Amino acid sequence: MHSRRFLMVLTVVMTAVLVLGADPAAAKDDKKAAPAHALRITLKGQVYEAQPPFQLFGPAAGASLSDLTAAIGKAATDPKVGSLVLRLDGAAMGWTQRQTLRRAILAFNESGKPSRCFVTSIGGTNYALASACRELSLHPTGIVEISGLAMDLMFYKGLLDKVGVRFQELRMGRYKSAVEPMTRTEPSGPVVEQMNSLLDELYAEFCDAIAENRGMKQVEVRGIVDVALFNAKEAKAAGLIDHVEFEDQFLARVRGGSKAKIVEAKLGKSLEMQAGGFAGMMQVFNQLFGGPKKKTTSKKPKIVVIHGTGAITESAAGGLFGGAGMTSRQLVPIFRKVREDDTVKAVVFRVNSPGGSALASDLIGREVQLTAKKKPVVVSMGDVAASGGYYVSCHANWIVAERGTITGSIGVIGAVPDMTELYEHLGLTFRRFSRGKRAGLATPGGTLTEDGRELMMKFMREVYDDFLTHVATGRKLKKEAVASIAEGRVWTGSQAHGLGLVDEIGGLDAAMAKARLLGSVPEDAEIVTLPKAKTLFDLLNELSGEGAALRAFTKTLPAEVQAGLRKLEWVGCLRRERVLTVWPEVVEIR
Repeated sequence: MHSRRFLMVLTVVMTAVLVLGADPAAAKDDKKAAPAHALRITLKGQVYEAQPPFQLFGPAAGASLSDLTAAIGKAATDPKVGSLVLRLDGAAMGWTQRQTLRRAILAFNESGKPSRCFVTSIGGTNYALASACRELSLHPTGIVEISGLAMDLMFYKGLLDKVGVRFQELRMGRYKSAVEPMTRTEPSGPVVEQMNSLLDELYAEFCDAIAENRGMKQVEVRGIVDVALFNAKEAKAAGLIDHVEFEDQFLARVRGGSKAKIVEAKLGKSLEMQAGGFAGMMQVFNQLFGGPKKKTTSKKPKIVVIHGTGAITESAAGGLFGGAGMTSRQLVPIFRKVREDDTVKAVVFRVNSPGGSALASDLIGREVQLTAKKKPVVVSMGDVAASGGYYVSCHANWIVAERGTITGSIGVIGAVPDMTELYEHLGLTFRRFSRGKRAGLATPGGTLTEDGRELMMKFMREVYDDFLTHVATGRKLKKEAVASIAEGRVWTGSQAHGLGLVDEIGGLDAAMAKARLLGSVPEDAEIVTLPKAKTLFDLLNELSGEGAALRAFTKTLPAEVQAGLRKLEWVGCLRRERVLTVWPEVVEIR
């Protein structure tokens, strides 16, 4: 009897537990499970073998290889992570580090979750890494360059002979060749044998990696390498990428129309310090020199004035010669934030730039175009808004220029510095080892081969045609009409007004008045200026950045020299790009 009663009670209790346990889950099902987020891992700065070194000002610029691989591995099993987004942002890493990360991504793919990567342009070993993702997206005007592998050995003996220095070589081992550049003008037989052997192995691994990533045969990859350069459409047709799209389209697809967010991976451990010690001192410094405290965002209507000044580049041009730079890395997120801010009723984009990077101009121009679809964007042109400076302006709702503004210059240039004579004069000689038909589109000195020249001209024609299309679309003109006033010719503001490239003659005040009108902005609206001025800590961070020593040197030059050098800021783009939208701004009105 007691046992029966016990069983009955136990049954009731278990039933209650099951029912109570099931109700919340059922309720969750009704409301739908919370969306799994996309984890974004950004490869930026140096990839370290061990933990990044401590930085006095700001976080370390980079992450450790173990932290990166651990983050990717954890994302594969974390139920809160629905997909992986890889972002390449100028990371400095070696081939073996890329291979390690590539294998980590391939292992993540086995989880069944999608891995995705968006690139503006990509090539070489970075492609071998990015293509490990299930989906690889490329910006419409971007390129994929897989021209093979090349190693150039430089020999200094000719230079040393000129200055009267002679190295007395002693060695043990035929292949021990570290001193050869100082004692020879070309490599010895054992070194040639050694270099070819190394390159054979590395090239095979390179082709194997791409073949595995993209599901190809190695012979297919070798054929692709011999073609070398692909625009977006060609890259997709060749199976090198999966999507041709702008970054905003890529991000929208990652979110999938759900409430899922793209969450940045937190890499490494944060450094904890006693509040009363160094950290406390830094807090005091920050209060003294960090600039005004951030104000809580007000709900008042706003007009945002965005300044784009100087040479256009992707990453920080840094004002190497004492000038400012317009970078897509800085302006793209500004436009995106402004576009989504409902309190911003209109945008004035003040452009004073001779142009620069064609790709960076396209990235900024795309954000101007998207913003203009949601709220009025009025461009106010300064002294110069030419070439890339006009490219970023042409999709605005309204363009205002001064009569004396220099604008237009709708065209592109290509440039490859040839230093062959300089090297010959200095007594420097080279020997190139390469794999891939087009691994040597230019000589070590920079002389273009006929094949290299043909490829560059092909790409330039495509960029130029795209430029004409953008202007025709943005200004609502026929493409043929734009072509007739293009070809790189510059116009004054008043001439551009007559040609339909500009809507109104006037200054910043006229642009502000038009923005108020188009956006129905009240008189008491706030005026917000972006980008914000740099704080002391921003400047201190830059002291250790790339080109800091050269920037410090240029500050010592006479003002007239600095002003002249500022006009050559765009030349820095040639380190990363061969085709530019730039007008050199050699004319100065005094």
